[in-house]
Amino acid sequence: MGSGKTTVGRLLAAHMGCRFVDLDERIEEAAGISIREFFERHGEPPFRQLEHETLVRALGEIAESGGAAVVALGGGTFAQLQNQEALRAAGAVVVWLDCPIEELIRRCATMTHRPLFRDESSLRQLFEQRLPSYQSADARVESRGEPREVIARILELEWFERVGT
Repeated sequence: MGSGKTTVGRLLAAHMGCRFVDLDERIEEAAGISIREFFERHGEPPFRQLEHETLVRALGEIAESGGAAVVALGGGTFAQLQNQEALRAAGAVVVWLDCPIEELIRRCATMTHRPLFRDESSLRQLFEQRLPSYQSADARVESRGEPREVIARILELEWFERVGT
């Protein structure tokens, strides 16, 4: 949450000349309401099920198209084992945009649409819970700084050439 997934993802996809998929946008389209509203009405377990179904559908569309794509996951998506398995089965390379917790707090403090951000303490707790999942990503890239700097770091990754070709 607040690491820059959507911003960096859009710019990276444009740089690569490929499709960009924002999973949160897809979920809101499927639900017909905002993620915050969905959480308020239905709670987290039904949200996680919808999130998984939407991810699997998006991965299937990408596979059918045969092209490369950049997918911005929600902050809790990769923390769900079934989503990790779906991404690995699809051959996706998962990049963790690692941002210091103090920077995440600063960024999230001004956002009103985050359903799981209540205060600094809750964000710290959520971060600690999700950290082991994030650390299991295929690559880690520091996401502090300007989005174009983050993209440059992603492009420097050894496996990127393989994925981009």
